Amino acid sequence: MINKDIIQTIRDKEMDRKDFLKYSGLALLSVVGLKTIATLLTQPEPKKLSESQNKSTHGFGGGKYGV
Repeated sequence: MINKDIIQTIRDKEMDRKDFLKYSGLALLSVVGLKTIATLLTQPEPKKLSESQNKSTHGFGGGKYGV
């Protein structure tokens, strides 16, 4: 999934605190973003209730002129 050469290059690169925080932040956003995208793609689509399913047909309010 992740190319080991890229990890080796980043690990061997000399960087100051600012660069380290940039790379760490980018990695964190990537992981969180990928997890969110995967969740959105795998969750089932919610069922929408039709107009007839919302109305009660029995008891008070079930008639033509009911509330």
